[in-house]
Amino acid sequence: MKYLFLFSFIVCQGQLSTPKMIDSFQTFDSYSDIKYNEFLRPQFHFSSKKHWINDPNGLVHYKGEYHLFFQHNPKSIHWGNMTWGHAVSENMIHWEQLPHAILPYGNGTIFSGTAAVDYPNSLRKNTAKEKAIVAYFTHAQNDKKDKFYQAAAYSVDRGRTFELIDNGGPMVPNQGFDRGERDPKIFWHALTQKWVLILWIKRADKKDEDDLGKVRFFGSTDLKNWKKLSDFDRRWVYECMDLVELPVDGNPENKKWLIYDASFDYEIGTFDGISLSTDKNNYLGDLGKNYYAAQTFNNSPDGRTVIIGWFKISDHNLYVDHQMPFNQHLSFPATMELKTTAEGIRLFRWPIEEIKSLYKKSIVHQNIAGEELNQKLEKEDFDGIDLYAAFDRNPAPTFEIDIWGQKLVFKKGEFYFGNQMLPTLKQNKVNVRILLDRTSIEIFVDGGYSVLSNYTVPSAEDKTIKISSDPSLLFDTFEVHAVGSIWQP
Repeated sequence: MKYLFLFSFIVCQGQLSTPKMIDSFQTFDSYSDIKYNEFLRPQFHFSSKKHWINDPNGLVHYKGEYHLFFQHNPKSIHWGNMTWGHAVSENMIHWEQLPHAILPYGNGTIFSGTAAVDYPNSLRKNTAKEKAIVAYFTHAQNDKKDKFYQAAAYSVDRGRTFELIDNGGPMVPNQGFDRGERDPKIFWHALTQKWVLILWIKRADKKDEDDLGKVRFFGSTDLKNWKKLSDFDRRWVYECMDLVELPVDGNPENKKWLIYDASFDYEIGTFDGISLSTDKNNYLGDLGKNYYAAQTFNNSPDGRTVIIGWFKISDHNLYVDHQMPFNQHLSFPATMELKTTAEGIRLFRWPIEEIKSLYKKSIVHQNIAGEELNQKLEKEDFDGIDLYAAFDRNPAPTFEIDIWGQKLVFKKGEFYFGNQMLPTLKQNKVNVRILLDRTSIEIFVDGGYSVLSNYTVPSAEDKTIKISSDPSLLFDTFEVHAVGSIWQP
């Protein structure tokens, strides 16, 4: 079935004027003066050269390039004028920001969505040299009386420019849940040989404990006409849904599907191309305050599933107060894996190996006590840090790792960052990894079983690393790597 939608066409000399992207939002030329040398610029986390960013969008790999699109205000350091910004990378580490990809048109702006490479040529837009990159997004109507719908665009020049499909009209019309419907995720489902689109359309009523949020599944063979497949109703679901298949314990013959939302609540189950079945137990994939609206790459070339999230912080924050030209940044890319634990199958997240290419200096010690470590580290000064420590649980007393004033405490067999507990796997061997940048900290416990992502500003006066413990503490391994900048001249 083809859905029809009537735009407010303007009749001029007997012809219809169709919506086009509004050129005034293409402000990228004004970004040329940025050198990435601001004192608050994150050094190994992506941020836009200028202005506001939030959700990562359209993560996709094609012809040796990782594409990172993102929610972007091309005219201000505050939220608004939503446009898809664009950056590319060969390694998900060093990013080159390009002109804005998808600009507002008609009476609406470009909210979040995803992109995929149309290898089957379902849209019939592939050329002799290039496959089409197809982006689906929410066209968010500016007038409050108009409802949101899901639109699409395609590119046949490796994401540099996009053309609206059907003049930016609704590929999926509003489903009757008013203006909240948004953030379509599309992917190719090989088993059933069709495209699948998942869409968050309804939030649970916080005052009604029996009310449920709703996610709707659609299927298509041409990337234009979509048929409803099923609904997934859960109280926890809220915007920016993602659905991805992952092997369990690295076994390609045993795979499960992971569904999660913007706040990283997740469930694990099976998906047959029509409906998703789970045991209805949901878990939280990040225990911090600032990880939001994460998305995985479509078409990853090496079998890994890599995720990037938005470090969501208040609009009134240190960047604004110190008149930075940019506002907000993204998380460091991380792999996602499903592993069997004593409690069942759980999600594990871990920084991608490519971070090693940024190491400027590494200090590695084995079988070393805390006090001796302090002597080794007291004269070291780092700008960005990747720290890893492993030790035996049973003899380990309470101890504290202080990195530039950021304190991680191990007590009673668990880690604590402030009042937030990061559970361990309760195994004899315990490990923790900490990524510290100029305005963020990411903590990974026991190989990524527990993860915490927080916006934070380390001490500018004291850039030391100190261990507070009694003499019985012994680390099997303690590594500190100085992480360099991703911003190449």
